[in-house]
Amino acid sequence: MRRIIFAAAAAAMAASLATTGAAAAAPITKTEHFSFISTSITGNTFSAIATGAFTAGGTANLPPGKGTLKFPGGTIKVTNKAGRVKSSFDAKTCLATSVQPGTFKVISGTGAYAGITGSGKYTAHFTEVAPTVAGKCSTKGNPVAVQAIISASGPVTLP
Repeated sequence: MRRIIFAAAAAAMAASLATTGAAAAAPITKTEHFSFISTSITGNTFSAIATGAFTAGGTANLPPGKGTLKFPGGTIKVTNKAGRVKSSFDAKTCLATSVQPGTFKVISGTGAYAGITGSGKYTAHFTEVAPTVAGKCSTKGNPVAVQAIISASGPVTLP
């Protein structure tokens, strides 16, 4: 009889632990911050850092309208919608700047990011120094230096 009671108590304790473990695995929603930086004149490849619900470093391929973030734990697919660009060019310093706001949506993930969802806003800052030809800024030819910095944030949910 004691064996049956002990076995029943052990089964009840195991069921309680299993239920507690399931509750601990509930989805987590937190604000995620993404930072993308590139110094390439052409292409859509960026260095990527994510902090918030998770922290990871990797790369991002961000062509207009869509993108893939690659981190050691898996990938995240996103879409984006760009807003109106505000640009300026200073002919005295040869500095061109553009700022573009927009929104993004997390579509899917693989590996550690399987089931991820979310959305948010971003701001893209593009800066370049134009070459000088015969003492004047030139809009022809490759820029002397280019920087693209995109900051994005919004709530994401990880299962």
